[in-house]
Amino acid sequence: MVDSPIIYKKLEPAQIAFIKTRIDTRDQIPPLFDHLQKACGDAICGEAADKNHPLVIFHGGAVKEGFLIEAAYPVTLPVETDEVHTRSLEAAPALTMFHHGPHQTIRESVMKIYDYLDAHAWTTSLFRREIYRVLDPAEPQNNITEVQVILHEWDRLFAEGAEKVLGAKARQQLMQGIGTITPKSSFAEYTAWIQGAIARLDALTDDNEKKCQVVLHCAHVFPQERIDHLRLIYKQGVFDDILHEMYRDHFWYEKPVRRGNVLYMRKNPFNPEGYENATTPVERRKAYCHCSFVHPFLDEIPAKLSPTFCFCGAGWYRRLWEGILGQPVNIEHVETLLKGNDQCTLTITLPLELAGECSPER
Repeated sequence: MVDSPIIYKKLEPAQIAFIKTRIDTRDQIPPLFDHLQKACGDAICGEAADKNHPLVIFHGGAVKEGFLIEAAYPVTLPVETDEVHTRSLEAAPALTMFHHGPHQTIRESVMKIYDYLDAHAWTTSLFRREIYRVLDPAEPQNNITEVQVILHEWDRLFAEGAEKVLGAKARQQLMQGIGTITPKSSFAEYTAWIQGAIARLDALTDDNEKKCQVVLHCAHVFPQERIDHLRLIYKQGVFDDILHEMYRDHFWYEKPVRRGNVLYMRKNPFNPEGYENATTPVERRKAYCHCSFVHPFLDEIPAKLSPTFCFCGAGWYRRLWEGILGQPVNIEHVETLLKGNDQCTLTITLPLELAGECSPER
């Protein structure tokens, strides 16, 4: 069978009725569609619009085991029951391809898209959608599934942050050359543009706080389900209960050390085994860093990419902590690979009033 091409798409917004649940295997998906059909009835979009296909949204990183999904149908009217809810599915850019055949082999198609991402000017969000154009449980070889990997638009977010913090004229200056970046641009071309954009930001202002606020805007979104879980723990107990919960999950969380109202944190290596077994400083740095945009600049130190870029990673933690506490926090880099350090460390300064909620320091 000839591989389906990978296509860049701007996905349109839609209203969906959905069931959100954790599953262990794909066999649990079709019964969810049966429940949705019964609950939604004629509210499911009609065949003429070619929008009546069931879909699943996968929430990456939301659960430790299995998958957190939303099984859904596009609907013309809101549907609300104890199990079924309605929301707007946002417009989004995506790389898509069609998978033909049983879903047991769909990972092969998903990985082809991720391999394409590695070579081109894109990075992914934590979300993936699957649209079931043909779903034939009796003859799964007839299935036709559109795999949609949702993209993270770093350059769009950078532009928005620049205008919000520095104004429209600054945005125009910083975004010079973005018109040359297309869906077919190489990863090297995109990272070179990012390098130039950060250099222009450094030249435009020496105010680190303003630069921080611009680049923080570009951060990936921390899984909301994990934020909600930690916020509930905090609201039901004391601040240090959050830290105790983080210490239990070595994959998603570091081990912050609290001194008064300041947390001190060292980022975990992206590839712990590779980091441990690295035989050169370059291998060690690349195994440590989580950001694919930074990797091309780690062959030499000092790097050609400004450390200003690393405010993006700080934004990941800001969204986590501000989501948990419901209050602003101040995050500062102490060490980063782009500064020539061999690790990345941060301080997270909490609102002073939270210090009274903490347990005695260790």
